[in-house]
Amino acid sequence: MNRNMRMKLVALVFGLLAFVNLHAQTVQDGLALIHGERYNDAGALFKKLAEGTPSADNQYYLGYYYIKTNQLDEAQKAFEKGLQLDEKSYLNQVGLGTIALSKGDRAKAKELFDTAEKKKGKDAEVLYRIGEAYTLFEKNNDPAEAIRLLDAAVKRDKNLADAYIAKGDALMLRNEGGNAVTAYEYALTAKPNYAVAHNSIGQIYLRGKNYNLALENYKKAIEADANFAPAYKDLAELYFLAQQYKKAAENFDLYIQKSGTTDPEMKLRAAQFAFTADDYTKSLQLLEDIKGKINNPITLRMYGWSYFKTNEPDKAIQNLDQFMKTAPDKVIGDDYKYLGRAYNQKATDGKGYDSLGMVYIMKGADLDTSKTQAAATYKEVAGLYYAAKDYPKAAAAYNKGNSLDTAKATANDYYYEGLANFQTASSIVVPKSGDPNFADSTKIAADKKNLYLRADSIFATVTQKLPEWPYGYYWRASTLYNAYDRQENVDKGISAPYYLKLTELAEKDPDPNKYKSYLRLAYGYLAFYNQTTLKDAAKAKEYWEKLLAIDPDNAAAKEALGLAVAPAAQPAATAPAAKAKPATKKK
Repeated sequence: MNRNMRMKLVALVFGLLAFVNLHAQTVQDGLALIHGERYNDAGALFKKLAEGTPSADNQYYLGYYYIKTNQLDEAQKAFEKGLQLDEKSYLNQVGLGTIALSKGDRAKAKELFDTAEKKKGKDAEVLYRIGEAYTLFEKNNDPAEAIRLLDAAVKRDKNLADAYIAKGDALMLRNEGGNAVTAYEYALTAKPNYAVAHNSIGQIYLRGKNYNLALENYKKAIEADANFAPAYKDLAELYFLAQQYKKAAENFDLYIQKSGTTDPEMKLRAAQFAFTADDYTKSLQLLEDIKGKINNPITLRMYGWSYFKTNEPDKAIQNLDQFMKTAPDKVIGDDYKYLGRAYNQKATDGKGYDSLGMVYIMKGADLDTSKTQAAATYKEVAGLYYAAKDYPKAAAAYNKGNSLDTAKATANDYYYEGLANFQTASSIVVPKSGDPNFADSTKIAADKKNLYLRADSIFATVTQKLPEWPYGYYWRASTLYNAYDRQENVDKGISAPYYLKLTELAEKDPDPNKYKSYLRLAYGYLAFYNQTTLKDAAKAKEYWEKLLAIDPDNAAAKEALGLAVAPAAQPAATAPAAKAKPATKKK
């Protein structure tokens, strides 16, 4: 052979080797895209390979891509074409066996797998692909057979990292988490810092609720490959479990970006994450992206809730109504609550709520399985009624909310229940002589008194929960003062213990003006009570002086202390102290 011919032959050999290396790397790139769930890019690459360089192997990897994306009919076509190109392509026989297995035809699958193993038992790739096939389908798998074949594969090629990954997956089918971690760690030995292995270990720790180690391994996967999309998805789920919703949404967004997925289910999950992170505008955008592409009534619920959150009540009502008609078995209490709140957003009568909206919200509360949530909803309704000065309805709603969950009902909850009853009683007018309803005046007066006494019993709970809070004692004193005839109240000192406690606590406060108006009432009452009922002139004088100190122009205090000055045209006169009146009380 002459020198020129040898040079041409050498160039041809090196050219072929370069082509083979490029081809192998390109296939590996495609498989890496599949591992990274970049399925659109992987599909484009494998189709290009199959069309540009028709070969049995290229057809197998195209079919493998179709299996991983659940396009089984297309996968079968690819494997059959691979066998047409090379009838001895055992990889494509494995592919057809995988299709048979996916359909539950285990006998046919085993026949094809056994033939491939018999003919190519020394080929680690063939053994690996058969073993992996036994892990791919939820209902048609065989972890024991998978492990046998995968052990044989890594015996042939200890650097076949993906075979260790598949073995870990097989072990997880048997719930052997510890052994699965070991298999994934072997993958890291075969291929150091392999993102797939780190992520798989993270998934096991997440499943075992070892969240710190799960987080550590997900982060390792991202450090190994910043474009490895599954790690961001799994990290999002981890943050979601930890109720760190903003981080969950951010990482799922990164998953969508890195994977380039157009899968409607993934977009729906992203919308759910955005919603829980209070990004309702983005949630709506994502829902619009999949509109008409997914038949899931939950999207109607999400539309309804999100439209309420973005102040579009008409759209919220429309979607929630449709959701309730479409999927009545999926309706929960919160659906009625959001429907009711949407009606309230439309309220234009100045009350701040819609009567139908309130009915829906309370219906939602009644459907709650959690008493705590139901109680909170009734208090929400009560607050709206109270703000609209609809005190009887507010009192009833506060009572329902507090009684549903007494363990978590706060002093503030009882305080407003007491106020609602007090205001209801105060609004009742007892008919006087000549009024058409005068015949019912006795009953009406009794009802009014009972409402005041009910308010007092509720304020008693407030003082039990907050014994150092002056206002609780003020309201007990004030409520009882209104419940009884004023002279009877003073004669018996019914409000005295509570006004006394009010003064003891208020006088300790470093701000002398904080309770000034309340002390004015308390001092006046206690002075008059000590003067007229207890006949304790010294104590009465003490309270009159305290009253005068905070209210220098108080006529009753001046009169009682002999400081009142008569008008110039009349002789000076001091009214008998016994006739002094208690300070007027605000209702």
